[in-house]
Amino acid sequence: MIWKASRLLIAAIIVCLTIVSQAILAGDGLMLLSMDEAKELRLEDEEWEKGGMPKALGYGIGPKIVFESPKVKETDKGLVIDSPSTMDLLVFFREGIAPVNMKSLNIKAKKGWFSKNLTKRLEPYLLGQSIRANNVKIPSGRFKLEIKVADDDGNESVQEYMCEIRDK
Repeated sequence: MIWKASRLLIAAIIVCLTIVSQAILAGDGLMLLSMDEAKELRLEDEEWEKGGMPKALGYGIGPKIVFESPKVKETDKGLVIDSPSTMDLLVFFREGIAPVNMKSLNIKAKKGWFSKNLTKRLEPYLLGQSIRANNVKIPSGRFKLEIKVADDDGNESVQEYMCEIRDK
């Protein structure tokens, strides 16, 4: 009797975990920035024109940051992500000198001295050495994103991305 109850409990837990993981991966999506946060972090035209750090300056000797989706373009403003306001996010962190330390990951949206740390919001979407999230929503506007990640030896990589988010 206890054995049957234990098996039922385990089966119920597995079903619940499967449902929750599918909801995270395919559900209504992640609102990466609220409307209020977007209003505070939206770049003015002159801030957009200044751009971000070029790829060559941004890369350290730590892990390599690779965007699969959305695509990143190298421009005179630095690395630019041009995307609709709902997107799939797939980012890989590739080992360089030493294994990637995903606990060091720090992602924030920046405007001048103000920034909003987005790392905790993305934690449920970390899978191994990647971020995989479908239906990520960001209000339209121009934003600056900074990603930092280190390896197990403490070698850090820092990269800025200029993001132009369109309504559709």
